[in-house]
Amino acid sequence: MMRTNTKIILILSVLLLIPDLSHACATCFGDPSAPATEGMNWAIITLLGVTGGVLGGVIRTIVVIGMRTKKFNQQKKN
Repeated sequence: MMRTNTKIILILSVLLLIPDLSHACATCFGDPSAPATEGMNWAIITLLGVTGGVLGGVIRTIVVIGMRTKKFNQQKKN
């Protein structure tokens, strides 16, 4: 029985040695002005925007908690 790593290496080797087996999807090689390509581009932009918004919110929360902790510690010392 082959180990999982050996199977993965074998599959990747075949794909690298015979590139005709590994074609990209029709959207990647299709017409740049096709509706499917434009939809995919907007989907990527939307996902990047949502991810950036969530990460920005997390960073903002960490900064606010840090500022409040610093203010609380200063008031506690006085």
